Amino acid sequence: MLYKVTPMLTPVEKPAKDPDAPKQPRKRRKSAVYDGEGHEVLITMMCLKCRQMKPLGMFGLRKMADGAIRNQPWCRTCRSGASASKKKSDELEETVEAADHSQDAALAALAESAAAAEAEDDASESEGEAEVVAAPATPAE
Repeated sequence: MLYKVTPMLTPVEKPAKDPDAPKQPRKRRKSAVYDGEGHEVLITMMCLKCRQMKPLGMFGLRKMADGAIRNQPWCRTCRSGASASKKKSDELEETVEAADHSQDAALAALAESAAAAEAEDDASESEGEAEVVAAPATPAE
């Protein structure tokens, strides 16, 4: 049998790390798949939401309850579009609209009560009685 023997190389000393230096994030290794002839192969997967074929890099990894690691079924763009922040903004718009409607209703009720108070003032002045009518409180915002 033949064994390939490599000569022993002297180890290269790494420069000492500065403990005060800011930490750099790790560089992500390029994930590429090569066929038997050495050509790079692009693996694609179909997104279950948008039904488009996209490269495997567009799908993240998911850790299952049993410890298995599988690909995400939705692509990155579909997962970002289905985030909870969009739902919160829709709920916020509905809340603002409801507050506008309730404020309009409160202003209408205030106007009606003011008109009724003026009518009572006119009636009491014609009889000769002077009554003080308290103005209704404005709704607190």
